[in-house]
Amino acid sequence: MFASGDSQVPEGGHWQGVQMRFDADRICHWMFLTHDSATTGYVYVVKFPASLDEPGKVAHVHEFPSDGGSPPLRHSGGCQLRGNFLAVGVEDNQEKTRSEVQLWDISDPLNFHQLPHLTVRRQGDAKSQTAGAVGLAEVDGHHILVVANWDSRDIDFYQTNDGSLSDPKCCWNHIQRWSVSSADTSEWLPNTEYGAYQSVQLLTDAAGQLYLVGFHTSRDDIDTADLFMVNLEASAEKTLRKIVSRTMMLQDGSRFRYAAGLWIDRGSLRFLASERTLQPTTHLTITP
Repeated sequence: MFASGDSQVPEGGHWQGVQMRFDADRICHWMFLTHDSATTGYVYVVKFPASLDEPGKVAHVHEFPSDGGSPPLRHSGGCQLRGNFLAVGVEDNQEKTRSEVQLWDISDPLNFHQLPHLTVRRQGDAKSQTAGAVGLAEVDGHHILVVANWDSRDIDFYQTNDGSLSDPKCCWNHIQRWSVSSADTSEWLPNTEYGAYQSVQLLTDAAGQLYLVGFHTSRDDIDTADLFMVNLEASAEKTLRKIVSRTMMLQDGSRFRYAAGLWIDRGSLRFLASERTLQPTTHLTITP
């Protein structure tokens, strides 16, 4: 848990995404929790002791810029941290026609630096080009970005050209759109159910195989993490193949429909979740 302290944040909204990492230099953990509001999207940076045996303390609150349009991009959604880079989608959740995916260098968690050359600007029909959840991974020397729109009904895949993310010449190229409406589910396991994922994440194994995890809470408050194998060489309807589904028991009001994420902690995989809104004391779940 952590106390909000005297941080001044906009009214409205709820937790959206959560990521965590261990800082070997400072011997502590940093947690990044995105939140939307009535006016802007922002992220809480919370510092926890290395042992995780004491409550965290708010170290920084960072607001994500909008694009100058109206309504504002006030909804910051599910995010993913890879190394020193945080990918987050910010969207107009009123007309639902515009969004941006922003990349931030958080080498110093108290001082965010944006990589504007990697901003992905999206615009289209209502719900089609929103960015409620994003994932980031590296495969064969290229970075892969996934952007899930409203309830993750469609997922876009982007890939970088050569070079590091910090290189101003680095850019995203759109390579695939997968849609649940046309998906081939004939080989899905253990079932063909597809959730309204509010957070997604990318993972790779030692062989370089890419996977996507979707986090979902049902109407009956059952929290599920679904694992999909990603095949970017396949036809669009076969890009995702569900291979595992795991139901999680969360605590203290935590739900995957709020902030959800994965944390690879020095070889161990953990699931992260939070309760709905910022509280004087916000409770979190970290589970194996």
